[in-house]
Amino acid sequence: MATTDTPGPEGLTVPAPLRRPARKTRSVRLWGRDYAVLLPSIRDPRLHVAAVLLTLQVLGQTVLDFRLSVAQIIICLATGALIEFVVGFFKDKVIMWPASGLLTGNSTAFILRVPGTFHGQWWSTHGVWIFVGVVTFAMASKYVIRWKGRHIFNPSNLALVLAFVALGPQYTEPQDLWWIPMGPWMIVTYAILIGGGLLIAWELKLLALELGYMAAFAAFLAVALLPVPDHCMIASWYSTPICGQQLWQILVTSPEVLIFAFFMIPDPRTVPDGQVGRFVFGVLVALLSVVLIGPTTLEFWTKTAILGSLVFACAGRFALAQLLAPLEEAGGPLRAIRRMGWAAPATLGLALLLMTALPVSAELSLHSVEPAPELPDGSTPKLTLTLGSGPGLGSWAVNVAGSALPSSGNATPVSASARVWILPPIPPVLVPSNVVAFDPSMTQARANLMAQDLVLDLMIESEARRAHDLKLAEEGASGDGLTEFTDVINQDIGSGKVIQKTYSFDRVQLSLYLPKFSTQARRLIGVTLHGTTLLTTRDASGHVVSQQTQSYAKSWGLGGAKGGNLNHDVIINDFTDLTPA
Repeated sequence: MATTDTPGPEGLTVPAPLRRPARKTRSVRLWGRDYAVLLPSIRDPRLHVAAVLLTLQVLGQTVLDFRLSVAQIIICLATGALIEFVVGFFKDKVIMWPASGLLTGNSTAFILRVPGTFHGQWWSTHGVWIFVGVVTFAMASKYVIRWKGRHIFNPSNLALVLAFVALGPQYTEPQDLWWIPMGPWMIVTYAILIGGGLLIAWELKLLALELGYMAAFAAFLAVALLPVPDHCMIASWYSTPICGQQLWQILVTSPEVLIFAFFMIPDPRTVPDGQVGRFVFGVLVALLSVVLIGPTTLEFWTKTAILGSLVFACAGRFALAQLLAPLEEAGGPLRAIRRMGWAAPATLGLALLLMTALPVSAELSLHSVEPAPELPDGSTPKLTLTLGSGPGLGSWAVNVAGSALPSSGNATPVSASARVWILPPIPPVLVPSNVVAFDPSMTQARANLMAQDLVLDLMIESEARRAHDLKLAEEGASGDGLTEFTDVINQDIGSGKVIQKTYSFDRVQLSLYLPKFSTQARRLIGVTLHGTTLLTTRDASGHVVSQQTQSYAKSWGLGGAKGGNLNHDVIINDFTDLTPA
């Protein structure tokens, strides 16, 4: 058994020139039976792939901020290794180094994420059943779903796509398409990823496949986005939807797409054997990637669509090999086309038809609601845009101005109804670098305005609490933020107390948080205030009952500008307990 073909990445076969010369097979005798012993070889391409991926995993745990624990990685590796070892021991009577199982586990751990796991939780076993289930299914597909002695699908690819589709973003999510802002560590990551991928592809004669995929993906994506430049993707790591040229650039240079191109597609056991077939296979995967991206608007489904393209391509791999057989044998493309007959124009027509599907599906998706996966119940809000025949801008301005003036028949003075709010001193706002990296439009002036709006909201809520005025509270908060303040006011009313809250701030900064219910939803920018509060409690007659000074450190989310006398953002959520991004 030592002289048989050596499996490569996820079961692939090492080309004959790279095999080690025949040597005597090691064996051991257990329970009256001889078991061949297969040890790892330094020339095994699976070890080279594993070295690159493990290096990237180390960077992910240290400087790339992967939301993945060391325990989750080990569980994936152990599951894949154990399954391959057991199958080899009982089925093939071999004691082997489970390189393919380790690689399947490593590939799964590199891409699969479970919401609720955060960077730095090194030994978290959160969602361990999902990791075990995905690796187990991947290994099972390798042994069960076969055709002509070869497994049809890339094991980890098939299992990941099915997991994302079946479990959805509530339980799973793929690794982000972008990892950290460009800098020295990202440059190192690119060097390892691209350099390692190209060297392994050269070793396995898969360079044409990888370059064919990347070139075709860039070209097809550009052609597809050209008629719909406002097709956008919502990503967790960017403050606004990513559209047009920016979307093209992000997808083409995404390190996660490069992982897919260099370490998942090029599995010689699941791609055509000839060089022409491999090149065409890479182009086909690129075409399917772009077509499947069409109806997606969330990063979750965009990444799932790209991974899904390989599932469809592998399903048609044997038919593709038959279609391309004349081209492999003919000795020239023109002669091959003549031998293919009607199949050549039919294939070209089908490819063009699929290309036209992207602008159509993208156009449909542009007019759908913007999804908000961070909602607590996982639902998608229906945001309806109503176009009516209301007054024009000029008429509206005249009516508003007229209503602000006293009536012509009233000669007596009228009292002003607007409140005057006096804000406590606000320290300079600190804007951390990760906030600017997430939202490049964040300026110091904008940060100062956010802090001013927040302090104004707190003054409004303080007065609403003192006056037991639930209507006034609506001018400073909405949604969950309003509920938090009205609950306190109702408690004061029930106890017959009047409490006035006086603020003093010594530090203000912006903070970036991961959403509570879906870590691949857009990150959240909160305004964090530090200082003290003085609580003055009065009884029903207005006498001071007690005074208490407390430290204050809370982070609030703002949004939904209010009209009326004040045009400012109001408090919409308490971000204090969220996990920093």
